[in-house]
Amino acid sequence: MAGSELSRIEKKIVIRAPRERVWRAIANIEEFSRWFGVETSGTFAPGARVEMTSTQEGCRGVAFWVEIEEMTPGRRLSWRWLPGMPEPGVDYSQEPATVVTFQLDDAPEGTLVTVVESGFDAISLARRAKVFEENEKGWEFQLKSLDKYAGPAV
Repeated sequence: MAGSELSRIEKKIVIRAPRERVWRAIANIEEFSRWFGVETSGTFAPGARVEMTSTQEGCRGVAFWVEIEEMTPGRRLSWRWLPGMPEPGVDYSQEPATVVTFQLDDAPEGTLVTVVESGFDAISLARRAKVFEENEKGWEFQLKSLDKYAGPAV
């Protein structure tokens, strides 16, 4: 993939649950923590910075943060964060953040969830391909986790 193509990730999934249920799983920090695999401090609200620590296998103990930009109840949640796995000893204070947006829309089978992460084109070429690949795989995993959590019990 050319560097210019590594600017935006978009993933979609239809979850067989009402939009209100899916929204609660995304916007309620306690529910979000369960399916996303993190421990959190704080709450999701516009302007809030929420500290998170991964509980996922392979990245257990990795600390990161998200800054909530927008919450449109039942429809849209967006945040800024530093993409990819942090590397020990690297100063990320000047690293540009990406924007993650969850968009929820009604679908005949339930709720269409679209996740878009944009802003990779502002990241240095030395890091861009790696973090893009990590996050692309990460969003596939996380949407399956959200589906399992918020979808119908089998």
